[in-house]
Parts: sequence; structure tokens; C-alpha cells
Amino acid sequence: MRTLKTCCGTLQTTLSWMCQGAQFVDKYRSQIIQRVTMVMPIADKLLAEGMIHEEVYSNISAARTNQDKMRELFKALHSGGNKVKSAFLSMLRENDPDLVQDLECCGKQRGEQENKSTISLKYKELIRGEYATVQEYNSLPGEDVKLDDRYTEPLIIQKHRQQREREEEIRSRGQDFYLLMDQRDSEAYKSTKVERLFDPDEHGDIQRTVILQGHSGTGKSFTTQKIMSDWAFGRLYKDRFDFVFHLRCKELNQATGRKSLMDLLNYNQSSSSMINQVLRQSPERVLFLVDGFDELKFSLDVPKDSLPRDPWTQCSPEVTLSGLIRKQILHESFLLVTTRSTALDKLKEVVKNPVRYAEIVGFSQEGVEEYFQRFFKKEQHSQQAYDSVRKNETLFTACFIPVICWIICTVYREQFDEGTEMIQSLETTTSIFVEFVATLLKHHCQDLGQSALTILQGLGKLAEKGMEEQQVLFDHGSVSQTVSDPSKVPFLCKFLQKKRVSQTPMYSFMHLSFQEFFTALSYVLLGDEEAQEKVRKLLCKVRRGKENSHLLPIVQFLFGISNKEVGKRLEDTKYISCSQGIRTQLKHFILEVIEKEKEHRNAIDYHISSMWLFAFHCLYELHVDDFVKKAMNTYTEFNLTHIPLTKTDCWVLKYCFQNCKCIQRLILNWCNLTAEKIKIILPALEKCQYLELQVDGLADDDIDDLLTALGEGKSLELDLTENNFSDEKVQDLLVALTKHKPRNVEIGVKSITSNTADKFMFLISKAHGVLESIGLHGCEKVTLEANLQKNGVNWTLQTSLWLKVSEMKMICDCIRASGYSLSEIVLAVSYVADLSDTDVDDLSTIIHSVDKLRLSFQHQDLYGWDAVSEGLQSQISLRGIELTLYGDPVFDWRKLFQLVHTLEQHPEWDEHVEALISLLHSQTSLEDISLYVSRLTERCAASVVSLSQACPNLRMISLHVVEHGLLLEEVLHRLRVSKRRPDCRLLVAGWRCRKPADKCTGRKDWSLCCDDSVRLTLHGETFTENVIRHGKESDRPSDHPKSTRWCVVA
Repeated sequence: MRTLKTCCGTLQTTLSWMCQGAQFVDKYRSQIIQRVTMVMPIADKLLAEGMIHEEVYSNISAARTNQDKMRELFKALHSGGNKVKSAFLSMLRENDPDLVQDLECCGKQRGEQENKSTISLKYKELIRGEYATVQEYNSLPGEDVKLDDRYTEPLIIQKHRQQREREEEIRSRGQDFYLLMDQRDSEAYKSTKVERLFDPDEHGDIQRTVILQGHSGTGKSFTTQKIMSDWAFGRLYKDRFDFVFHLRCKELNQATGRKSLMDLLNYNQSSSSMINQVLRQSPERVLFLVDGFDELKFSLDVPKDSLPRDPWTQCSPEVTLSGLIRKQILHESFLLVTTRSTALDKLKEVVKNPVRYAEIVGFSQEGVEEYFQRFFKKEQHSQQAYDSVRKNETLFTACFIPVICWIICTVYREQFDEGTEMIQSLETTTSIFVEFVATLLKHHCQDLGQSALTILQGLGKLAEKGMEEQQVLFDHGSVSQTVSDPSKVPFLCKFLQKKRVSQTPMYSFMHLSFQEFFTALSYVLLGDEEAQEKVRKLLCKVRRGKENSHLLPIVQFLFGISNKEVGKRLEDTKYISCSQGIRTQLKHFILEVIEKEKEHRNAIDYHISSMWLFAFHCLYELHVDDFVKKAMNTYTEFNLTHIPLTKTDCWVLKYCFQNCKCIQRLILNWCNLTAEKIKIILPALEKCQYLELQVDGLADDDIDDLLTALGEGKSLELDLTENNFSDEKVQDLLVALTKHKPRNVEIGVKSITSNTADKFMFLISKAHGVLESIGLHGCEKVTLEANLQKNGVNWTLQTSLWLKVSEMKMICDCIRASGYSLSEIVLAVSYVADLSDTDVDDLSTIIHSVDKLRLSFQHQDLYGWDAVSEGLQSQISLRGIELTLYGDPVFDWRKLFQLVHTLEQHPEWDEHVEALISLLHSQTSLEDISLYVSRLTERCAASVVSLSQACPNLRMISLHVVEHGLLLEEVLHRLRVSKRRPDCRLLVAGWRCRKPADKCTGRKDWSLCCDDSVRLTLHGETFTENVIRHGKESDRPSDHPKSTRWCVVA
């Protein structure tokens, strides 16, 4: 019986061995065919043992190549079954053992690889499930959001910024801030992407450790989660890392007992052996993400000899993590550590160099817009929300912090979900800042070992001190006086600044607006009596004027904190409450500001208008409609001239104006208003009885909105000069204005037609007696200004035309055809060379039969400031000429224009200038002439004197020596002794130096210039001299000998 069992066992073993051999031969059939070279010796042995027939052997022998021989042999192996295949393998092992061993090794490695791939796929599947979604701060149980629906790539840079650059970022706002962000997103600041963090640097070296720092809320943890997800989905580091492991420092704080790195990884135990093998054999294919270093409760300052050297040694969690970060464990692996900037110095002490440092700066403007698009499912909602927040520059600036973006979008989504109409952008700027502070206190300050009240009080004291000293950067000593452990406070940022041969740690708030907010918050954190006293002193400083204008945002935030809804939110936190006493102080203050500004409502003063705007911002932040109506109803007139209005300002104006019963007068001139800004305040324009408005950059489509908002029957002063409307839209505008009482209208045009000229006259006829000025602006080569007369009565309507000459003639012909005449024409020609003969003939027709003509030639390229910078000031002698003629002057206009054009090409006061003067000799209508010259020579003086003698009605000659030309004593003497008509006044303006030539300081430094700006008047025998500006170092001798020669500076 035992023998039978033994025989059976032996038989089973033999059969199993044969089966395995056959499987091996089948598995590697193609490689065996290609690689076996000793086919015939194996065939000989198979034939001798009777495992193949003679016919098969003959076929094998007849085959030409080894590959063909093996194919014939495999036919026999296939028909012979497992026994023959097993025998073949034994014979192959004898004849070519290296081949068999190589095939066996390949099989083993392939199996291991397949096993490794299987483990990797399972691990990636686990990661995909775990990291594909995120829970937001306000998520209810079971509420998850897809990571890809939220994650927006932040701006990452690798360059350390200078102190000046840091301050620039902290202080800038709105579009200026995002322009800076665009500059940071450049090669100059070594901007990079997540996928390039482990690429070779500029020297070709690859750093295996990357530190990714950033402020609280800038998306560091979000970025690590995105790395895990994208790697698991094969979108990131696919060919670089076989495994990526994520270690959250907040979770590591909970670890107890002795843990190895393998224990901390906390992966599925079924894949233990394979991950062990990967870590042992291919550590360079592994990436560790250590997220939130700043949140570690324990220190990593562990003696080096205590650190583990492998991932299997169990130590305390801090020792094991220290071993990983210090590269004592798996030094060939890759490591990415995220931390707040405040903990960077502690991380530097334990991390092993070389290290790549990168900083998440936050979102660029494109990043903010993309975040809004991802957050909202409907494109309409995302665009509406984004456009709204852009109008508030303080909030828009704060949106570079992703958490702020999330808060704002969450507030908007609530409005959309409730079906309520979007009102007044967000409720207030302060409300969003309060939510941001509450969010960080709840989720990032639990383990600080101090109360939220203590943290806020410390931050408030620091912020207040900085605002008093107008300081945004703080040294460690200043910060430590108010904040016990600044490295743990999420509202502060830290960076190292080089100072000579050392480094100095510096701190700041995330942005100046947060510093302003914490200053305001510090007041309400005090006891009621102390708080009111602080606020009283603050308001007193603000009342003193513009030297304390940097404190105005603090007052605005105080108004925001006084808002009932914001106050309720603060009270819910159980540590902040704004007293009624502070609210009363603020209301009295703003009513006082309003009354004071009303006294100066017609003054064009930047500070006065700024305080007006400041008052509106305070009312907006307070957002108490009843009080706002009370305050605004004391206003009936608003003048914001020369105040550059931002989109935020326009939104504030809209809210305040809508709480006015009536606006009698609104002046918005030179306020940098654009089409986008006008759309914001359009509803307020409907309330205006009188409106002065200057707008740039309007398109044709914007005209309809503007006209609709204006309504009818208003008194308007409309400046649309800096716009280029199509001819059709200009006609629509002119017709629409007839429904109003326009006083002054200036319109920018591309070109006009005869229809436009008709509509132009239609408006003039309808607005007769009301319209004071009207202008069309399109071309700057020739300008015409004139008053209109009808039936000999001079009307005060002034018309200005900056058009092509042909278009100008079209308008003038239409004016005359309508029974009007042109009076007191002022014609200015800037580019004589660009005028054709037809243009000159048209101009002569326009100025024909006028009662008074003021004609000027001023070529801008040659006479203006451009000429000075181009070095042309010494090239042209006669720079400009202005003539005043009465009656109907008889001129050879073509000759006049030709001479002026010729003068532009001849620098000297030569026969061409004298030809022009001679042409004027015959003009009995010439009453006034002004000549602009680069230098006053004796020849020039002689020409001027001759003109005085030849023109009997000439009453005034003005000689202006431009570009600070000097007046020579001998030339002035020539003018004094010349024979002039006693009723012709000669005025000479220029510069005189009262120092001898060897003491002249010249003009290299105008602050030290010794020249006086003077105006000399010669009238009959009278000679007077007025000093307009004294030179800084002029000597003032009471008498000079006639032989003294005054210096001339070329």
C-alpha cells in the first residue's frame, strides 16, 4: 500500500514537472525560435530517443535557417505533447543553459512587474476614490465637491523678492495689483507650474526636495491633493514616479507609539510586500508629499545619530518624520513639503540641501476669473458674480487669496439659489473680511494654545502701530511685542530679507487692506469707554485733513463693523461686539463731514472731493438705508471733478445716489469715466436735473444705454471728446440731445457726412438760447472755433470743430445756409505740410467775410515739447505765428500757407521769413501779431520794427522767445532805439541772465539756474520790465556799466 502511494506521488511529480516544462516552451516559443542556434544536436537526441520520426528529422535538416529548423521542430513538439516538450527543454538546457536561464529571469521579472503594476493600479484606484472630491468649510455630512470643479492653478514663483517689491505688492490695489501679479508671472521671477517643480534647474541639476511655501488660504493643501489626484489619474508625473505618498502633518499630530515610515504611510496591508520592494529597489521612483509642516505640534530637532536609516525601523513619529525630511530615510526619493512662510525658518533647520524653494503667491487675475467659472455651474452666474466683484477693488484685490474667492462665491451662490436679485455687489467689503477671519480662526487656529480674542487683540495692536507709522513691514521685535508666537498665526506672512552680511526676518499682513481691517477691529475689542475714546481720537486725526488720509480706510471699516448684519455675525463669535456709542460717534462724524463739504460744493479741490467720496464709502459700508437716506437728502449738488473714480467708487455712488430724493446738479468731469464705469452709475443719472459728464472710450453700443439713462428734459454738459463714434451714432446722439436742454456738448467722431451736418444744425436750432457751446472732435490738424450770429445778433453759442478741412467746410456751409453767420473765428493750423491746395481754398472760403479772424500756425513736431526732447529747438527760427485781423482781409492764402510750410524747412531767419513779414505789410486789417522764435536776433528785431511801420492798424506785437531762449542786451537796445509807431505796443518775453558770463551757472540744473523769466514792454518812449520768475542764484546789482555783456547759453 505504501509502495503504491509512493509510486502515485512520484507519478504526480513527474507529470507536474512535464506540464511546467511544456508551459515554459509554449510561453517562450517565439523567443526560442529566434534565439536557438544548436537545433540539429537537439534534433539528433530527440530522434535517438524516438521522440520524433525520420520524416520530421529530414524536414528539420532540410530547412535553410535555424529559425526555419526550429519551426519544423515545433511541429513535432506540438504533436508529441507535454512529454516531448519537457524532454526538449531538458536538452535545450544542456546545449544552451544561458538562454534558458535568461528566459527564466525574464519571466520572473515580468511576473514581478505585473504584480507591481497590479499593486500600483490598485493603489491609484484607492487614491482616485479618496482624492477626487473635497469637503468645503461649510459642507454638510455627505456633501462633497469634485476637486476638478474647484481647483484652479495658482501662481508659483521661485525668486525671492526685494523689500521694495514686497511693499509694492502689499500697498497696490485693484488693477494695479494684478498688473504686478502679471509681472511676477514671468521668467524674471522664475514663475513655474506644479508639473515643473522637479525639472532640472538653470544649471541642469535636479533638486530632490522642494519646499512650497505660501500664506494661509493660498491653496497649499489643495495643491497637494490635486497632485495626488492627477498622479492617480495619469495626468501628472506619469513617467517620473511609480508611487506618490501623502502625509498630512495635522494627522501626524495624532500619531502615538513607535511608528516606522511604513506605518505612517498607512496603506493597504495587502500591498505591503510590494511597496517594501519598491522602496528598497526603486526609491528614486517615489515621491513623498508632507503637507502643512507649520501645523506640526512636535519638534523635528532630533540628534542625527538617533534618526532611522530605513523605512521599516520604528521610532517616535517625530523622529521618523525627521528622518524622512532630513533624507536619512530613502535619500534617493523625492520630497515636497508645504508650509506657511511663518514656519519656513524652522523647516530650513531640518531639511537637507540642496533644496528648491517655491512660493504660492495666490491667484493671478486670470486665475480669479477661472475660479469663478469653475465654481458656478451656469456661465451666466459666474460672469455676473465676477463682474460684480471686479467693481469692488478692495475685494477684487483680496481675491488673490483662494479662500476669499470661495467665501465670495459662496455668498453669491446663496443669492442665486434663493432666486434673489443680485444687489449692490456684495453687501459690504467688511462683511467678507469678517467671514475670512472667522474661517481662519475656526480651521487654522485650533491648536495655538491661546484664545481667538487674544490673537485678534495682538494682531490689532500690531496693525494699529503700523498704520500710525505708515508701516507695512515689521521686524521680529515689533511683532513679538504684540503676538506671542507669530509663526503660528495664519494672518501674518514672513520672509527673510538680506541685510548686509546677515538675514533679517520680516513680517507683514497679507495685504494693506487686512492691516487696515485689523486696526478697526482692535478698537471694538476694547472696553466700551476705551473704545469710544480711541475712535474719538481717530476721527479727530481724520478731521485735520489730507496729512492723515491714510487713516480713512480704518474709518470705513469701522462703519462696516457697525453694520447690523456684520455686527450680528461678530457677536455670534462671542468675543466681539460693536457698542452703540461707537455707532453714534460714527454717524455724527459722517453728518459733520457732509455738512462741511456742502459749504465747498462748488470748489474744484481734490481733497474736498475726496472727502465727499470718502463719506459715500462710509455710508455704503454702514448700509443702513434709513440713515443713508437721511444723510444723502441733505445733498442736492455733487461735484467730483478731477477725482479719478474706480469701479468700486462708481458702485458706491450708485448706492448712495439711489438713496437721494433728487439730484439737482451732478458734475463728473475728468473722473476717468469709461463705458464700463458709466454702466454702473446709469440708474443714478436718471435722477439728475443738471449733468456735466465727461466720458472716455464709449462705443456705438454704449450710446443707447447712456441716452436711455439720461431721459429727457435735463440740462446737460456732455464731453464725449475722447470717443470715436460712427457717423450714424453721432446723428442719433445729436437728435436725442434735442429732447434735453444741452448747454455744452463735445463729441468725438470718426468722420461725418452731410446728414451729420444737417442734424448738427437741427440741434443748434432746437437748443437756441440754451446751448452755449458745441464741438465735434475728430482730427487735430486744423481746428476752428467761432461764435454764431443770426440777423446780425451775436449769440453766445461757441462752435469748435476739430475735423478734416472738407468736413469743416461742410459744417460751415450748413451753418450759413441755415441763416447763421460765423463771427470771431479762431483758426489753428498744426500741420501745414499735410494741407492740399483744395484744403487751403476751402479754408479761405470758410474765413471769407468774417468780422474778426485769429489765425495761428503751430507745427507741433517743431514747436512743441517733442521738439525739445528731439533736439530740434535750435533748428527752426520762427516757431509759430498768430495773427488777428479785422474786417474782410484780402490775402493770397495759398502764398501765406506756402511760406509757412517753407519756414519749417529753413532754420535761419532769412529771406523766407522776411517774405512772410512783407506779405503782412499790405494788411490794413492786421491788428495783432504774435511771433514765437527760438532766438531773438538783430535781423529779427529789424523785421518786427518794419512791420510796425508798415501796418497802420497794428496795435500789438508780441515776441515770445521759446524754450527759455535768452534775450541779448544789444538786441533789446536795438528795439528801444528803433522808430516805432507810438500807438503800437511791443511785448518781448524770454529769459535774461544778470550775471557776467564767467559767473553764469547755466541750465544743467534748473534748480540752480541763474536766469530770470522776464516780460519787457515797449510802448512809445516807455520801457518796462517785469520779472516773472527769479533765478535761484541771480545777483541783483542796482546798476550795471554799459560795457557789461550778459551771458548767452547756447
